[in-house]
Amino acid sequence: MAVLAKSEKDLSRNFSFSIKTESLGNVSVIHCAGRLCYQGAAQPLAEAAQGFMRAGNHLLLDFGLLDLLDSAGIGQLVLISMQARALDRGVCIACASERVRYLLELTNVASLFVFFDSVNEALEHCSSSAA
Repeated sequence: MAVLAKSEKDLSRNFSFSIKTESLGNVSVIHCAGRLCYQGAAQPLAEAAQGFMRAGNHLLLDFGLLDLLDSAGIGQLVLISMQARALDRGVCIACASERVRYLLELTNVASLFVFFDSVNEALEHCSSSAA
């Protein structure tokens, strides 16, 4: 039993996901960290993105510390893209790992976003596009 309890604890730690947000003018940056792997983890990202876009901001998703993405995370990104289009907002992704980028390309989701190698490069683009 003790081993099972330890595995459950390890499993929950493996699925941890967090966001940190900041706004720079009319661009909101959402720094994502951990594993965007199930609906519960994807919810804070969806809520933050929706709130920023409704407030009139464009989005920059910083995936520099994102380890893993599954179908729930991909679905959330599709919804964010759809909401952005409906609200006439832009969404950029910065610092996505090769693995995350490959998964987004494999599922045809990559075409919904503009990708950048750095947050600064993405901010420059988002700021000039928003102006």
